[in-house]
Amino acid sequence: MPGLVRIFLFFADLFFLNLAIQVSYLTRFSGADEANRVYLLIYSSLAWLFLVLVSNPYGITKNWTLPKIIKSQIVFLLIHLMVVTSLILFFKRSYGFFQIGTIYIVFVPIFFLSKLAIFYVRKLKTEEVARNYLLIGRNELSFELRRYFLVHPAERFRFVGYIDLSESFVDQVQDFCATNEVHQIFCCAPEVTEQEMSRLVNFGLNSLIQVKIVIDAGSISKRALKLDDNDHQPVFEVAVIPLDETRNQLVKRIFDIIFSAAFSLLVLSWLIPIIALLIKLDSRGPVFFVQKRNGQKNIPFGCIKFRTMVVNNESDTKQATKNDSRITRLGKFLRKSSIDELPQFINVITNDMSLIGPRPHPIKLNEEFADRINNIMARHYVKPGITGLAQCMGYRGETKDLADMENRVRLDRYYIENWSFWLDIRIIFLTIISLLRGSEKAY
Repeated sequence: MPGLVRIFLFFADLFFLNLAIQVSYLTRFSGADEANRVYLLIYSSLAWLFLVLVSNPYGITKNWTLPKIIKSQIVFLLIHLMVVTSLILFFKRSYGFFQIGTIYIVFVPIFFLSKLAIFYVRKLKTEEVARNYLLIGRNELSFELRRYFLVHPAERFRFVGYIDLSESFVDQVQDFCATNEVHQIFCCAPEVTEQEMSRLVNFGLNSLIQVKIVIDAGSISKRALKLDDNDHQPVFEVAVIPLDETRNQLVKRIFDIIFSAAFSLLVLSWLIPIIALLIKLDSRGPVFFVQKRNGQKNIPFGCIKFRTMVVNNESDTKQATKNDSRITRLGKFLRKSSIDELPQFINVITNDMSLIGPRPHPIKLNEEFADRINNIMARHYVKPGITGLAQCMGYRGETKDLADMENRVRLDRYYIENWSFWLDIRIIFLTIISLLRGSEKAY
């Protein structure tokens, strides 16, 4: 289980444990002594913290079964009860049997529901289509990695072949992937040159295939990341693309949810009804315009915007141009201020988009440039964003020529290959500055 999830569960359990104690003081069996209430809150919280540090109840791996999870958690709760009871006796505090019982009657179901939810979410993930993986290098390292996936079927990896290291191994990888479905490539050959690795990574981005370097435990570096901290496998993977790392994906997703939920509650909750009324008064048609656009892994999704044009049959095939007759009076303001894009916070909450990422293109526009720009497919390696590096640098709106699209793709590629949380923060501030300054291409 990722570290951030464990931290979240710890604080959630601590919160509900203290809430259960507060509830117990509402019963007619509880005493009214405020000092006893404070002592009990401190005892139980310190006991919980101590037991978590000692026994690690959140170290649930993908290979745990439901009975194993229930058994381990019951043992943990019983030990906690014993520790709390011993502390109460040691400090000579008196609490009623029914009060202690009420605490655990309230807390235990909540505690188990959270663990069961995690178990079933993981189970749903493991029931997805298995990921096909290709191994580069035929050596003890690649053999060890293959053995690991064989004895850990819950990982849902399916071996599809080896590619021996040679001067033309990247070409062989390309040929193999052209005729076989491959989701991940593990490079187990430490002697691969930087130039060859760059070619391999570039191919992976353009083909939407994850490329990872595998090293043995004896030579692990700071960037190395275990496949699963709790299974003690003897090899490690290094994510070449930052957002291939689970922890980075989790940080980005948590930020997306918190920011989008707060913005939706504070702004969209009152702004959407106002804009909806103005759109209805301005022209006939729906409030929202939902257009199919290419998302992560090039999978289409419905991108939500406020409708800014009169209803027409060219919305999916023709880009908006300057002084476009299809744009309504209100639509001009919404597009100029980028307010028309705000409903895409809903796309972020539903996990189709991220706050920051390459802007999603209409499917027709992607098809138009697919044969003219080699690296355009790499934009779909990550989730698309409401804003992105290319947009805050001025490459937004209509793409009049090939150079505009090439620069947009170049900046999007830079973002994917150099992602960091602070780069996302910087892009948000740059976007705000860009909106305040205005743009000639916002039409």
